[in-house]
Amino acid sequence: MSVRDRASVCSSIVLGAAVLLTWTARPLQARPLALQETAGDSKVEQPITFEASVAPEPGEDLAQACTYELTLVSGSRPLRGVWTIFERSRETMAYYQDAEVRAFARRHDLALLFPRHCPSKSQTGGDMNVNPMKGLGRSLFAALNDLARRSGHPELASARLILLGFSGTGSLVGRLAAFAPDRIMAVISGNPGHFEPFGVDTISLSPDAITIPHFILVGSADAVSGTERPYAYFRRHADRGAWWTFVVQNRVPHCCIMNAKALILTWLEAIVQPPPTSGERYGFIHTRPATDTDCPGQPEPVRTSWCRAIKDAWGGSNWSVDRAKVERRPRPPQGMMPAGWLPSEAFARQWLSFVMEREHPVTLPP
Repeated sequence: MSVRDRASVCSSIVLGAAVLLTWTARPLQARPLALQETAGDSKVEQPITFEASVAPEPGEDLAQACTYELTLVSGSRPLRGVWTIFERSRETMAYYQDAEVRAFARRHDLALLFPRHCPSKSQTGGDMNVNPMKGLGRSLFAALNDLARRSGHPELASARLILLGFSGTGSLVGRLAAFAPDRIMAVISGNPGHFEPFGVDTISLSPDAITIPHFILVGSADAVSGTERPYAYFRRHADRGAWWTFVVQNRVPHCCIMNAKALILTWLEAIVQPPPTSGERYGFIHTRPATDTDCPGQPEPVRTSWCRAIKDAWGGSNWSVDRAKVERRPRPPQGMMPAGWLPSEAFARQWLSFVMEREHPVTLPP
């Protein structure tokens, strides 16, 4: 099946009334904000930004109102979707503010949404509850409904979303695909993982949800999420026919998703604007055990979660890629592991170059 055919299948899923139509949102607050951006082209309209706040409802595990920032970069043109980038480290903020990301959004008439960290009231140490049924799912779509009205873009209330999350929100975005598969266009999970029982090892998607393309990025020396659990998550769904892509950053700890920005944009290009003819390929990798156990770029005292390690937080063994191959057929060559669906020839070439890098930069947030 071609990329275009798959995109058609994804867009034809019927709206689940039990998921979306029964929500009754509490009163929201939204206001336009001025946003400064340097535009290289004087014809490019300046971005317009709105904020929304959604109060928790009884029974939800939210310690406070959840806040959302929406940026419109394509003027008054109708929006085709919303790229939703969840706050989790300065790198996710960097994606949201990045000029190339905004140019991509402008070119494809996408809004950009930045859901800010919304802690739970349960015993999570100030972290969020990534189970969408506990409030974050309802809150997200309630905010979009309100922002649709406030921004003058009613299409936001039914727009499909591209989701990007890192670490704990990497698990959240996978769960949101299960929560509302009819509203999700694509999922990008960077170094995905969360505390028990909400890691990626407990995500199992429905047949509708596995039709959503997923991009899973891991660091080969990640001391937190590791490589084993994210790969098992990938294989559990890829073996059921999911259109998923697995990407390894060699010698990288629990960080550095900005390294993959160009690769992600090429992947999304094939999802948002499928090529007229199928150029899809399949990727395969051969691995070797990780050996790095240092803390690059960190002054004392070091933050151990940003150190490189041979095992993850659960004792699973980490591994890096030492060989990779691209084929037209999904059957793996002897001795190699599937790394999934490569939706275009351009992406396949870029993926091969990326995973074969012996060492990717480790640039920690300031």
